[in-house]
Amino acid sequence: MWPPRAVASWVGRAGSAEQKEPQVGGTNPSQNEPRAIPSALEATLAELATGFSFALDAAEGREPGHATKVTYIATLLGQELGCDAADQRATFYAALLHDVGVPIAASGLTGLAGVDEELLFGFAPLSDFDAAEVPYEQRNNAKEVLGTHVSAAATFLSHPWFPPETQTAVRHSHENWDGTGYPLGAAGEDVPIVARILRAADLFECVVSGESNPLAARAHARSTILGWLGRELQPEITRALLDLTEDDVFWLGFYDDGIADSLIENAPEGVPASGTLLRQFSNAVADLIDAKSGHQPGRARRVARYVAAMADALGMQGDHAALLELIALWNDVGAFGVPNRILVKPDLLSLDEMQRMRTHPTFSAEIVSRIGVLRGGARWVHAHHERVDGKGYPETLVGPGIPTEAGILSLADAYVAMTARRPYRDAMTQEDATAVIEAGAGSQWDPYLVQAFLDVLVADDTPDLHFDVAGA
Repeated sequence: MWPPRAVASWVGRAGSAEQKEPQVGGTNPSQNEPRAIPSALEATLAELATGFSFALDAAEGREPGHATKVTYIATLLGQELGCDAADQRATFYAALLHDVGVPIAASGLTGLAGVDEELLFGFAPLSDFDAAEVPYEQRNNAKEVLGTHVSAAATFLSHPWFPPETQTAVRHSHENWDGTGYPLGAAGEDVPIVARILRAADLFECVVSGESNPLAARAHARSTILGWLGRELQPEITRALLDLTEDDVFWLGFYDDGIADSLIENAPEGVPASGTLLRQFSNAVADLIDAKSGHQPGRARRVARYVAAMADALGMQGDHAALLELIALWNDVGAFGVPNRILVKPDLLSLDEMQRMRTHPTFSAEIVSRIGVLRGGARWVHAHHERVDGKGYPETLVGPGIPTEAGILSLADAYVAMTARRPYRDAMTQEDATAVIEAGAGSQWDPYLVQAFLDVLVADDTPDLHFDVAGA
């Protein structure tokens, strides 16, 4: 039986991450180089990965908290099985970010008629193409895409902040004990122990999340787990999962609203909090956002450079300016909650599609607010599609009601979008793009901010700020 005290350590320990208020001070760096992140702006890998995992839940059509629940189960399984510290750390991050390849793999579904990416990835742990409503003639193609999401996740996890075992585990995370999994068809102990644990946790969470209520979930748990014995799951892991789910305290922790905060508080030791980690992780997220949205890598970083130049021009300093530049990298993370068939659609969007698209600023703000060091910029992200004439979204704010920082994000994002080539149109010249921005002064954007942005364009001729981003 699972030791109740060990499980209880996860329950009742939720607490909001301390939010550091931006401190004004310091000197402005060159607008042509990434801004050095002040020491007051730092985050741990656990904080960043946990917050970001909620965006990945949305990318595969899961309810918020899927990844944190998988991590909760996997971490406790690792302890029950006596895994060493290295494997426990790998288990923690592999479970949180096991679906980080979904945004990239989803782009491969846009040409598959009748395939819903949210259903496909949502039922991926069960390999249930019937439940995912995948047309029979598309199933081989869909399986290839599922394999792509595993390899893409492993690529992201190759960053040096993660132990090598994390990458290997995610690459094997859909393999079964009996060799019937994918993409490698590995079996038995050829599947790393961390991957075997992750497989069990992901399967269990997927099934439990489909139950009508917690009582039904618990009532069906034993028979469900036994159905995986010797097939999907190793017998020893099956027994450990059975023991775990027979404890009342496990279920209290599983359904605890504060599970994400508990994960952060109980995270295994690893890379210490730093501004460098915050910058590097944010850049990696920005590149994933570009890939998800059909942009060539570099677009979000380019937006961030314009935002930094604008912050300098307007006299923003220290943590305030650095936070705004970081927020620019996360600005469109809410796109993870919008299916690719909508994001890259070359034709006019339907009313339903437009409404779905317009949810992304709200979702971006929700993700940013989950990361303590970025929380102060959530309002800026939420308002970056507002217009001074009140015709923007999601709240139709007017004039002074729109934060200055949101206006900066909007201008930089619009300019980069216009001057980038997309599959359905050529890039605008700088002259044409600036003409559009000038015409939007007083209606779409604050005239003062428009003039400041135009001054930045005139004053700076750095290639980093003036290159054509080719559409994918």
